[in-house]
Amino acid sequence: MTLYITMIPELQNFGFTRNEANVYLAALRLGTCSIQQLAQATGLNRITVHSIAEKFEALQLFTRSYEGKRRRVAAAAPERLGVLLRQKEEELTGKKRALQSLLPSLDDLFLRTQRGLQVSTFQGEKGYEQMCEDILTTQTETMEYANIDALNAVIGPYIASDYLPKKFERRIHTKFLYIDAPGARRYIQERYLDDPASSPMEAKFVPPEEFPMDSFFVIYDDKLAIFTPTTMDGLIIRDKAVTAAMRPFFSFVWNRAGKAVTNR
Repeated sequence: MTLYITMIPELQNFGFTRNEANVYLAALRLGTCSIQQLAQATGLNRITVHSIAEKFEALQLFTRSYEGKRRRVAAAAPERLGVLLRQKEEELTGKKRALQSLLPSLDDLFLRTQRGLQVSTFQGEKGYEQMCEDILTTQTETMEYANIDALNAVIGPYIASDYLPKKFERRIHTKFLYIDAPGARRYIQERYLDDPASSPMEAKFVPPEEFPMDSFFVIYDDKLAIFTPTTMDGLIIRDKAVTAAMRPFFSFVWNRAGKAVTNR
C-alpha cells in the first residue's frame, strides 16, 4: 500500500489528476474489472470513475470487454505511458516550430501596437450587427474561431434572419473552428449541411477543455474582428501585420483539429 501511495504523486507529475492516478493504479492491481469494482477500490463515485475510464480508453490506457451485457475494463501494459509521452514530445516539438514561425510576425505586431493601429470599437447588439456588415464586405475567405453556442444565446435571431442570408447570397467561403458542443454541431448541420443555398464552408471542432473561450474571432481581408457575447463588446483591427500573425495561428490549430466537415 505504501508503494501504491508513493506512485500517485509520480503519476501526477506525468499529467494525471489524483483521481486518475488512483483509478489507473487500482486497475493495475485488480486486472479486468467493472466500473463498480474500481469505484469501490478507489472510494470514488461511479460517475467519476466512468468518466476517467472513458478518457483512458480514448488514450488506449484501458481496454474494454463485455461479460454478457456487463462492461469490463482492464489497464493496458504500462509501456503505453511511454508511447503517450513520446506523442507529447512530438506535439511540443511541433508547437516550438510553430512559435518560431510566428515570432517574427508577432514581434512586428508588437512594434506596430506601440505606434498605434486602426481600431474600431463596438458595443451592444447594434454594434455586433455593424461588425457583421463589415465582415460581409470581405473579398477573401473568412476564418472564424468561436463558441457559437455563446454567440447564438445573445444574437442568434439576427444571425439566422439577417447575417446568414446575406452571407449565402454573396457566397462567402468560411473556415470554422468551433468549440465542440452539441449545439455547435447542430448549427453547422442545420445552417450549412442541410441548406442547399448555404455558402461554401469547412468546419472543425476543438475540445472545450483545451480551448476554453466564449468569444468570436473572424479573420478576413486585412482585418481581425473580435466580439465577446458576455459583455457585448467588440472591435475590428485593420492591419496587415495583425492578420499575417493570426492566420498562421488559426492554421496551426486547424491542422491539429479533427476531420473537417464540408458542404462543398
